[in-house]
Amino acid sequence: MSIAALDLITSALHLINVLPSGETATAAEANDALFVLQDMIDGWQAERLMIFTIPRLVFSLKAGQQTYNYGLNPPNPWDFNSPRPAKIERMGIIWLGNAAQPLELPLQYLTVAQWQEIPVKNIQSSLPQYVWDDDGFPFRGLNFWPIPNVGDNVAIYPWMALNSPVTLTSLVSYPPGYQQALRYNLAVMLAAEFPPVPPEVLQIIAAIANQSKAVVKAMNTPMVDMRCDPALTPLGNRYLYNWISDMPAGR
Repeated sequence: MSIAALDLITSALHLINVLPSGETATAAEANDALFVLQDMIDGWQAERLMIFTIPRLVFSLKAGQQTYNYGLNPPNPWDFNSPRPAKIERMGIIWLGNAAQPLELPLQYLTVAQWQEIPVKNIQSSLPQYVWDDDGFPFRGLNFWPIPNVGDNVAIYPWMALNSPVTLTSLVSYPPGYQQALRYNLAVMLAAEFPPVPPEVLQIIAAIANQSKAVVKAMNTPMVDMRCDPALTPLGNRYLYNWISDMPAGR
């Protein structure tokens, strides 16, 4: 679904009785409200359950290069030119030795302490095993170890950036389920920008805003494998837990 930013703002202002039905906001009011809308969506970027998709993006690695900037219009042509995500969920190295069947292997994400503990950081290999993300801005710095000495690919699974309007005529596009959350949560935030709002009205709007956002979060909750404690299974973590039989189950 898509809605123009101005239409979304107008609807939210109607909800809190700032605008009578049929009237439109002034240019100043609309621009103030646009900033609030951008602020709200920016906050949602950092909430995993507001992110509706985790895409798989594939980039090429250059032999001998360890660090890659990840963001829009990076300085190096071999860097990863894509919007900087709030977070990266997973990464994998793609070995191209068999072009017909590329092999993707998980890359282990390192903490700052783990990266610091690698004594020799310029070792090279055909298959990197680890990556350290410095969380930089405007570019994330992704550092691979060992340094790839062949032209592998890397698969990145980032949080997809939400669609934030740039102007009042920009379209805000989302999958089903988001529109009510957008309207009512924006109305709650605009209530602080355009007081006074009758308390009984704000109470109703806030309740719907919370419920509509909960629906979106429930829809975006990732599926997670239920596992059995390795200490309870004969072969450790090679077993999963079967909740139907209440017994360990082989993979």
